[in-house]
Amino acid sequence: MRYILKAYEMKLYDRDTSERIGIPSMVLMERAALGVVESLREQGRMPQRVLVAAGMGNNGGDGLAVGRLLAKEGASVTFYMAGNPDKMTEETRRQVSILKNLGFSIQSKLESSEYDMVVDALFGIGLSRNVEGEYLALIREINAFRKKGAFVVSLDIPSGVCADTGRILGEAVKAHLTVTFGYAKRGHFLYPGREYTGKLKVKDIGITDKSFEKGRPGAFGYEKEDLPGLLPKRSPWGNKGTFGKALLVAGSYDMCGACILCGKSILRAGAGMVKIITPACNRIILQEAFPEAMLYTFEEAPDREKVKDALDWADVVVAGPGLGTGNTAKELMEYLLEDKRHPMVIDADGLNLIAAHQGLFHLAKEREERGLVITPHPGELIRLMKTDKEEYERNREQLISELANRLHCVVAAKDAATFVAENGRDEVYLNTSGNDGMATAGSGDVLAGIIGGLLAQGMDCFSGTCLGVYLHGLAGEKASAKKGHYGMTASDLVEELSFVTAFEQGKEKF
Repeated sequence: MRYILKAYEMKLYDRDTSERIGIPSMVLMERAALGVVESLREQGRMPQRVLVAAGMGNNGGDGLAVGRLLAKEGASVTFYMAGNPDKMTEETRRQVSILKNLGFSIQSKLESSEYDMVVDALFGIGLSRNVEGEYLALIREINAFRKKGAFVVSLDIPSGVCADTGRILGEAVKAHLTVTFGYAKRGHFLYPGREYTGKLKVKDIGITDKSFEKGRPGAFGYEKEDLPGLLPKRSPWGNKGTFGKALLVAGSYDMCGACILCGKSILRAGAGMVKIITPACNRIILQEAFPEAMLYTFEEAPDREKVKDALDWADVVVAGPGLGTGNTAKELMEYLLEDKRHPMVIDADGLNLIAAHQGLFHLAKEREERGLVITPHPGELIRLMKTDKEEYERNREQLISELANRLHCVVAAKDAATFVAENGRDEVYLNTSGNDGMATAGSGDVLAGIIGGLLAQGMDCFSGTCLGVYLHGLAGEKASAKKGHYGMTASDLVEELSFVTAFEQGKEKF
């Protein structure tokens, strides 16, 4: 598991490490510089001609120390500092003194030259307003060096990227490699900052979770190495009932594909059995395409007693994919929401129905005791919160948490970087897996199925949702490696879910 910090959290832990734990800030700075050089070696990037573009803050001091170490390795290093020297931090002032004592000079005017590497050490995580003036010109110059072939490494975060939101503050350096210190920051994973970050390396410099006594991080994410400890345990003497029974209520006329994608994902995630409630027009298609599923199909409207029988049988309910928003779908959702015995995952049209009908919204809210998971994409979240796109883009995380609190549920808010929030929980999950190839029809149906399959095996709603989102992204990474970002489909995601089991058993490598 990795913690993903906001700027104020990182500054708090950094200061605590120096002031309370007792590791001097200059030691932390030197370890940061050593971590950057180590990362460059790992990438096979030991340069000949280097430009260090440093600011007056401690990020600039990190950059000066990196340049000094690269010079020791034989590189020709040009040091340039931007900003007001009166605002130089004490640590950076000492780095300047060390360089001068070693015979290096520091430019205050950037001269035209050619470099094979540029070290971006202008701002770090402290930037909170749009760049302008000298800094704006310098960021453009660094990006121009990149276009000419220079390898750009940013320290902590690319200059111009907001560490908390990933927003671009006017303009930003576009790095090939970002080396950050202690813990990853949210801006590394939230777009568009994620695109500017390039390859991310996190280096330990001596800041530890001992400093969490000052306040725990507000976000975390998973890593591939976490999987064996996260996946539900399999009993060698279990049977199909042991591993959970999922009831899927999905599909409508001309919308059978959602049933297949979601249902197959339930089983691929490890559940033992799946039963589908869907209109009779989908029966033959499902029997041919998905023979593992049991079916209850209806002609005009579902028989309430048969729905109740299916609910009696189930361990978890998944509802909404391809369901439609007509009266029959609304009636089905009422049946399901009134029965509060099982955890429930609602996606797609199920969410649209809740957004459109206040009665359904209240029924969903009342399911608090047995657990509810919703998986809205941006449009569905906007409808549920009765807001607009501009507000969503401004205050996305806040809206997600508010929705979780209003519905007393877990919200997996799908986007390029998916957040998972739970009512009453301070920390959020921020997903770091996946790629843009997953922006394809049916991908959300697959996610709902994965989560449902994990809940069927006994995982709690929050943990199962976080893991489901992560597995969904890993399947996307595997699918894109085979099919490419342009050519992959939701069916490819379903197929690649079995790869996760192979990895858990040690038979496969990422």
